[in-house]
Amino acid sequence: MRKSLMGYALWALVLGTAFLSPGMIALAVVPLSLLALAVLVDPPGGVRVERRLSRREIRLGEEVEVRVEVTVKRGVGLVVVRDPLPKNVALTSGNNVGVFFKGLKPLKASYTYRIRPMLRGFYRLPRSEVTTRNPLGIRYLWGVYGEELRFRAVPRIVRAVPIAETRREARISVPETSFSIRGPISTDFREIRDYQTGDPMKLINWKATARIGRVLVNEFEREGKKTVLFVVDAREAMKIGIESESPYEHAMNLVASMAHRFLRKDYHMGLYLLGAKKFLPPATGPRQLHTMVRTMMDFERVQTEEESFADAIKRLKRILVQYTPLVIYVSNVLDRTAGETRRGLLTMMAIHRGKSRPVVVDVSVYPALDPKTGTLIEMEKRAITSELENTGAYIVRWLPGREDIGEVLSKLLGEIR
Repeated sequence: MRKSLMGYALWALVLGTAFLSPGMIALAVVPLSLLALAVLVDPPGGVRVERRLSRREIRLGEEVEVRVEVTVKRGVGLVVVRDPLPKNVALTSGNNVGVFFKGLKPLKASYTYRIRPMLRGFYRLPRSEVTTRNPLGIRYLWGVYGEELRFRAVPRIVRAVPIAETRREARISVPETSFSIRGPISTDFREIRDYQTGDPMKLINWKATARIGRVLVNEFEREGKKTVLFVVDAREAMKIGIESESPYEHAMNLVASMAHRFLRKDYHMGLYLLGAKKFLPPATGPRQLHTMVRTMMDFERVQTEEESFADAIKRLKRILVQYTPLVIYVSNVLDRTAGETRRGLLTMMAIHRGKSRPVVVDVSVYPALDPKTGTLIEMEKRAITSELENTGAYIVRWLPGREDIGEVLSKLLGEIR
């Protein structure tokens, strides 16, 4: 349009001069004067963009609010601010593009919008792109401003899980941890008992010791009496399919939800990533849940070794003896790993001497990936499950495409006491 207007004005000027027509010359002078004035007017400059995120870490399904503040010091014209959105991020409300007019006074404007990540992981919000134009659009400036923002979407935790109360005894019990490694001592007196290795000297009851003739200690109620150790398979068989529906993704959601539930009971939570050889010692408190989730996410795309479950149990023997934890193994059990899984379960049962019954959660996404091949694999998995149940372990087969996480959590937590 600008080129057409300039062309008409120039033709009018040429023809007016050629035919000595003052009217045509005047007709050409007016638009040419406006264009000359527009060329002399600078587009808005001195741009500054500041952005803030409402949260740096969210759970899947939650939203992040982005607040953008724009300052333009000089120039006159249109200001367009655009925030490019990362892949797998949806705009849920507001607009990630702000349009403003800069007048003679400095411009200060702001706008907000909300985004929701569709997949779990780390996200980078690029710097803002700003385009400014003078009133007639003859001159413009473009640049990127502000700082790059980062945030993280972690696995969703299912907090409210309905658990059906049954009169029968639970199938899985969480044994109490040895006295010497439990949590902080409370002021609630429990009993007088025999001294055990590791008991603090300050707990010795000297009067009772002198009267009975053997060392006795005062036992107080302690926090964190029970321990749960999650062994999560981080090998390649857990990372098949699309990222958001892989067995490893479902395993992270399940472990995070169960750990949240157990930590509310003040249990100790531990984590071992099979294949990565990454071990988090048992601990209690909200920080432990955050550390567990962060660790599982850090090793999601890391090439892991072909470590067997049986070797991992041997490596964890000292922890199994010290804490006597309930071990929950989350994996995608296949024919090639069935033997090692069985050996690991038998080794664990021998170490615990029947004090704790391990749990195996077999996560299978094959029916959702390919119904025909998935049916054959599921038939194979049912045979493997029967063999593993003979070890005494409690086996749960989870098909995320047919059973949501709330159902499998209700089933598991209803069996654990």
